Amino acid sequence: MDATPGLDAVLGGIAAVILIAGLLMLLNGVKDMGDRF
Repeated sequence: MDATPGLDAVLGGIAAVILIAGLLMLLNGVKDMGDRF
């Protein structure tokens, strides 16, 4: 596997952004549920 390190970095960055966005959405959902009950 002689893939370019640049591509790995880009894919890793995209995965990290998706992960962080998902965690933020999860936290917002928990806060909304806490406000309702």
